[in-house]
Amino acid sequence: MAKRKKNSSHLGAVIAITLFLVIIFAVIAVLAWLFLFKEDSQAATQYVYDSYVEDVTEGNYAAIYDLIHEDVQASVDKETVTNRYTNIFSGIGAQNVAFTLIGSEESENDTGWYYKYRMTMDTSAGTMDHTYSMQICKDSEGQYKIMWSSNLIFPQLDDTDTVRVNTLEAKRGTIYDANGSILACDGEGASVGFVPGKMSDATRDEDIAALAELLEVSVDYINEQLGAAWVTDDVFVPIRSIAGDDQELIDAAIAIPGVMVNTTSAREYPYGEVLAHLTGYVQAISAEELETMAQDGYDSNSIIGKTGLEKLYESSLRGTDGCEILILNSDGSLKETLGYQAAMDGQDVHLTLDASLCETLYNQLGEDSGLAVAMNMKTGEILSLVSTPSYNPNEFVAGITNSKWEALNSNEELPLYNRYTSTWVPGSVFKPVTAAIGLDNGTIDPNAVEPSNGLSWQKDSSWGNLTVTTLETYGDVTLQKALAYSDNIYFAKKALNMGRDAFINGLTAVGFGESLPFTMELGTSTYGTLADSSDELLLANSGYGQGEMLVNPIHLASIYSAFMNGGNMLKPYLVSNAAELGGEDNAPGTYWKTGVFSAQTANTINEDLRTVITEGTGTQASAAGVTLAGKTGTAEIKASQDDTTGTELGWFAAYEIDNTQDPVLIIMMVEDVKDRDGSHYVVPKVAEAFRIYRSQTPLEGN
Repeated sequence: MAKRKKNSSHLGAVIAITLFLVIIFAVIAVLAWLFLFKEDSQAATQYVYDSYVEDVTEGNYAAIYDLIHEDVQASVDKETVTNRYTNIFSGIGAQNVAFTLIGSEESENDTGWYYKYRMTMDTSAGTMDHTYSMQICKDSEGQYKIMWSSNLIFPQLDDTDTVRVNTLEAKRGTIYDANGSILACDGEGASVGFVPGKMSDATRDEDIAALAELLEVSVDYINEQLGAAWVTDDVFVPIRSIAGDDQELIDAAIAIPGVMVNTTSAREYPYGEVLAHLTGYVQAISAEELETMAQDGYDSNSIIGKTGLEKLYESSLRGTDGCEILILNSDGSLKETLGYQAAMDGQDVHLTLDASLCETLYNQLGEDSGLAVAMNMKTGEILSLVSTPSYNPNEFVAGITNSKWEALNSNEELPLYNRYTSTWVPGSVFKPVTAAIGLDNGTIDPNAVEPSNGLSWQKDSSWGNLTVTTLETYGDVTLQKALAYSDNIYFAKKALNMGRDAFINGLTAVGFGESLPFTMELGTSTYGTLADSSDELLLANSGYGQGEMLVNPIHLASIYSAFMNGGNMLKPYLVSNAAELGGEDNAPGTYWKTGVFSAQTANTINEDLRTVITEGTGTQASAAGVTLAGKTGTAEIKASQDDTTGTELGWFAAYEIDNTQDPVLIIMMVEDVKDRDGSHYVVPKVAEAFRIYRSQTPLEGN
């Protein structure tokens, strides 16, 4: 009995151990099965997550719907999901979309997995960075799918919410003159259109045709605008924008039944034609321009500077539009601001210009073709730049009509041509330069007295029938009198006497053949083929500003400044805040070239030019009300010396010689003054400009 009990005890131990091992293996098996199952489910859900990331980053929004759980698909269709991603992401300008997985975990009730991640993107309102939680569950077929809702686009976005993108328009910089007068600004234009309910049924077709002709658009275009889905009887239907100051066109338009003219935002140029060549104008960007400028943030709706300062300072004047991205509740109320980027207004441009002086000079030029430049002789500040005839820049902003464009383009007087940036034959206004060159190289003696050469002269018989002529004799000849009475023969002889090389060296010293550093691109003053020619008559004619001499008027102003500044030429400048705009600092009184003439020579010429006004060819300028020095000039434009059909340019350069604080130099040139008294036609205009500028009291009869 004792032995049997022992065996029974041993058997029980074996059974216990066996059961224990079975339990252990069962637990291990269950754990293994659970582990493998978890790994399989995680791999499957990871694949779904990765597929979603790929579809979003590649913009393959239509494919997202196939990843969505059937329970969600029951309440939303594929088109809705696709359009929601497409419209929102394109609307906010989403780029560089990127995902960062933070972690994943299985849900407590084993219904699926949760994936936590970050999604970042660049948008029109800046960079967005949000954290998301995505639930991925099995569907009825055992496939893992996303429990999708709009909060996977933005965490704050519900399915009934909408996303709105508002553009915050930046203000384009304003262009000011030195006194704060506005030369170009964001202002108002005019929009012409129909109010359908106010159109006459009886004359509707005739009225549409009349407005089409007036605005130079097609009848079909007007009918297309009137037939748009949003149009109702009481709304204004815009047809075309026009210049706000085109009163003649506005009056003609509103005379048509049903036509209304509303104000609209537009670039505005208060001085219009007076400063058109300087300010230039803005217009809508062209397709060709957009190809190269899109990378700088421009789009098809951009307005850009096309000419003048608007173009030259486009990068400074243009602002950067801001943006706000909003989530709106179903009732349209604001739920949350997703992103905000403030608009950056463009920089203002401040000029040294005096707009009132510009108006005065423009009015003095009147119907003539010509130019006027005014400069401070101590600082180099440009006070006026005027070119006539001109055009209305406001018409270009609105989109100039074909007929007006053709009229401007075909006009023989060239209203679009900027005359003060070009070069011209200077005639006798150049004689002081020849005189200064000769004084410095010793070929002209300011105290020498020479006998008169009469009205016609040639070096010798080798010239044949070619001569140099002058308009009047005045007794014994001196440098001072030769300047006062504008003696062509004197300066022809002096140019020959100093020789070609010495003369050209003097021209080079004052900047001929060199670009003047200036805001606007200027024509380069040149002396033609003089350096390579052995023609003595060409050299002689060049001495009094004829031959092949061409001078830019702003360059000429710089040369004249040397006469009041000890032989140093000022650097003319136009933009007073150029350094703020990324350009070179324009410090008043900066010299472009120093020592081009000796101080003694400069003083001699300066004083001699007084006599031009007191007793010489410029005596009409004594009525200016200020003491002036200066030089007249009548430049002949003809094919040969025998040509009698050519025209003449009238010049007058005058400055306030006794003003030591802010002396003003005015240079005016008028085309086609032949048979209009030459330069004497111009002198009274400049004198009147000085009188108005200094006293604001015009001469009687002007």
